[in-house]
Amino acid sequence: MYEYRLRFSKEKDLKFLSHLELIRTMERAFRRGQLPLAYSEGFHPHPKISFGPALAVGISSSDEYLDFQLLHDKEPDEIIAVLNNSLPEGLRAIAISRFKHHAKPLNAVINRASYAVVLKSNPAVQKKIIEWLNQLCDLPELIVSRYSKDGQKLVNIRPWLHNLTIEVIGLDTLEIRITGEIGSSGNLRPEDITGNIPEPVEVVNITRIGLWHEDGELVSKPLDLC
Repeated sequence: MYEYRLRFSKEKDLKFLSHLELIRTMERAFRRGQLPLAYSEGFHPHPKISFGPALAVGISSSDEYLDFQLLHDKEPDEIIAVLNNSLPEGLRAIAISRFKHHAKPLNAVINRASYAVVLKSNPAVQKKIIEWLNQLCDLPELIVSRYSKDGQKLVNIRPWLHNLTIEVIGLDTLEIRITGEIGSSGNLRPEDITGNIPEPVEVVNITRIGLWHEDGELVSKPLDLC
C-alpha cells in the first residue's frame, strides 16, 4: 500500500455539502480519475480514505486534509492533476505528501483551527461590537449552550479561544480572525463567538483558513507530519 496526505479547498457552492456528501464526492473523483484506491477487507469493503476535522455546512475552507491509500505508487503531481480534472468546481486539490513513516491519523494530530469571519452590522453599533470583541480575550469565561443526543449543556469555551483579531473593512463590515482549539481537548466554533455578540449582526461568510498541530512553541502543518 502507498499512503498519501492531501490538502484541498472547499469553496463556492460546495461549502453547502455535508461531510457525508463530501466523502462521497471525493470517492467519486478517485474512481473517475481511475486512481487505484485500496479498500478495507471484510463483508463491506470501503475505500481507505480518512478525513480531518469535519467542516460545518455553509463554512468554506482553504485548508482541509484527507489521508488515502493507493494500491500502486503515483507521483503527487500526477494525483493532483487527475483529481482536479475529476472534482467539481469548488473542490480543489492543492498539495500532496507521501507518507515517509507511520503517522497518527489527522484527527489525532490536528488540534488548532483558524477562521476568517465577515460580519455586517449597523454602522451605529459597530464601535460597540469592536469593544465587545476586544474585551473577549480578557474575560475569565464565556458560557455557551451545546446540544447533543444527551440534551443541552452549558460549556465554558473561553479556554479554547487562543487569539482574536479585528479588521475594519467598511463602515458596516468587519473581518474577525479566530484561532482556537479543535479536537478532543476542546472544539471552538465560530458561532460560539458570533452568536454571543450583544448587538444585531449578520454573518456574511465564514472560511476556515488553517488547521495545524501545536505543542508548546512547536507548530506543524499536517503535510509535515507524515
